[in-house]
Amino acid sequence: MARRKIENSHTTISILWKDKEDFRKHAKVVKKTRTGIMHESDAVLFQRVLQFYNQHHHTTEPSKSTYPSQEIVQQD
Repeated sequence: MARRKIENSHTTISILWKDKEDFRKHAKVVKKTRTGIMHESDAVLFQRVLQFYNQHHHTTEPSKSTYPSQEIVQQD
């Protein structure tokens, strides 16, 4: 599981700008304002994409940390 401070509800995920532009193609319109059209935030879009992925790729794997650990990796 990833480490976080208790008071933090959001995190920053580093992705390539090219990938972000591709990701943002899937954002839905939230509302139209006087200054233009407002789309879903990255957090909302990420949650929607993750929910879709989880519905179509069932796994029982626990969350994994991005930090190094001493766990033993089994090789086939």
